[in-house]
Amino acid sequence: MITVLSGGTGTPKLIQGLLKVVDEKDLSVIVNTAEDHWLPHGYFSPDIDTVVYTLAGIVDDRTWHGIKGDTHITHDVLRSLGSDEYLRIGDRDRASHIWRGEQMQAGSTLSEVTRMQCKALGVESNVLPMSDDRVETVIETPQGALDLHEFWVKNRGEPNVNKVYFNRDSSADACSDAAIAIRDADRIIIGPSNPVTSIHPILSLPRIDKLLRKHRDKTLAVSPLVGGSAFSGPAEKLMRAFGIDVSARGIAKFYRDYAAHLIVDTGEKTQQVEDVNIYKTGIVMNCLDDKIALAEYVLGILL
Repeated sequence: MITVLSGGTGTPKLIQGLLKVVDEKDLSVIVNTAEDHWLPHGYFSPDIDTVVYTLAGIVDDRTWHGIKGDTHITHDVLRSLGSDEYLRIGDRDRASHIWRGEQMQAGSTLSEVTRMQCKALGVESNVLPMSDDRVETVIETPQGALDLHEFWVKNRGEPNVNKVYFNRDSSADACSDAAIAIRDADRIIIGPSNPVTSIHPILSLPRIDKLLRKHRDKTLAVSPLVGGSAFSGPAEKLMRAFGIDVSARGIAKFYRDYAAHLIVDTGEKTQQVEDVNIYKTGIVMNCLDDKIALAEYVLGILL
């Protein structure tokens, strides 16, 4: 079994490649939920939706959120009425939020709802929320505390970042299935998602922290940096605020306790980091062939 740690950007491209070289049923994906929150219409779980839509073959792979070909009638009407809804949510995507919220208000956990969502969309991989407990990313700026979407979408990533921290329930931990997926995996991949807001929330959960430290020799991380810059999104600004050097060495040091292997892009300057095996290959995934090539390279290292 292959277990992947994923956010909503970067890693889903690698997942598309993995689907071409491994059986879908042999793939488990542990997904960041620290960007989840309740919206007026339902429960918003953006990274879960992106991963599920990717596995179902319906993701909008221009934006990496929402459903390909979706309409935005509800959003447009809300805006015309004066709503400040700054997330451009598609109608079919919104229906997922409404349904998820109904199920959770009726007593289902996020893990249970995600299983139902996968079944409805014909997804045979195991998509696992990192936790059924509350964990929330908070970005502290001079304008106040913002969630990631307020920072990146509403404010276009412009505010200075004083620090990044996480609000959570005192007993927050990984859901049992996520812990089992790491314990029983033959190979573990930390995908090229934002290390601060997508991957760190997963690593910070006590059970996952303990299990990955134990199984670091079968774990490989893929850097999210190309040419000293992030693939997309606000990763660089957030990494600096979190104390991570924006470099291949910085990524290696950040993941060192959890992954014995790191893949960086061929153009990156590298220095050896103790206890980390660093490999170079092209990690830019502009087309399906790129995604397949990286997936095969990753799996070749973890044989």
